[in-house]
Amino acid sequence: MNNISIKEFIFPRLERIGVKLSELQYQQLDLLAAAMLADPMYKSVSKIFDPQEMATKHFLDSLVPLCFSLPEWKAKNIVDLGTGGGFPSLPLAVALPESHIVAIDSRQKSVEFVARMASAAGLGNVVTVHSRIEDAGRDGKFREKADLVVCRALSSVRTLVEYTMPLIKTGGSALYYKGPKLDEELAESANAFNIFSIVADNVEILRLAPPEIPFERSFLIVRKTCAVSERYPRKCGLPLEKPL
Repeated sequence: MNNISIKEFIFPRLERIGVKLSELQYQQLDLLAAAMLADPMYKSVSKIFDPQEMATKHFLDSLVPLCFSLPEWKAKNIVDLGTGGGFPSLPLAVALPESHIVAIDSRQKSVEFVARMASAAGLGNVVTVHSRIEDAGRDGKFREKADLVVCRALSSVRTLVEYTMPLIKTGGSALYYKGPKLDEELAESANAFNIFSIVADNVEILRLAPPEIPFERSFLIVRKTCAVSERYPRKCGLPLEKPL
């Protein structure tokens, strides 16, 4: 386990797209990977055990949006909704040591796993929260407090809008890691965008594909310009079951 080198697999890719990490940061990524594979709970949060595949599909995928020169990467308070096994929260915590990252998940085991991994890698800028997303959006400790909310492999855009907008302060942003169906999801999101006063000028689409990275990845950035009605988020389950 101690011989895992995440750097070996992802350094050339990150260098190609202009993402620079220090040797210490690569060492932290190696610590994370080793701790994950050694933890008996890892199999409950991921089916990827091959180190190279893990480096590419988890670590590289979490870090690639850093190649874009976005004001969002200066965010001090970042929330990772539905963090699962800690992606993208843990790699982002390594790459953005000045940011405070809150990893939220509805599964207690996932939250405990991410907390152990953060400790193993010496990441003091990560805290974990066990909560349903809708509950977090109504909680005064989190509502309209985040500078940036990130979501990876969580839900469709119209559901993510309802999940994330209540958590973001006015002037903050959401960043969704999306796949090839982004355009289709956007076409379904007109009503949700209207409800949250999201207009085209506040939305940005970014894409990466081979040869820059070994897979296709789209990112949707939604920038919040006004407060959210107390009606949202709706009660637990509704944003997913009956999306806006």
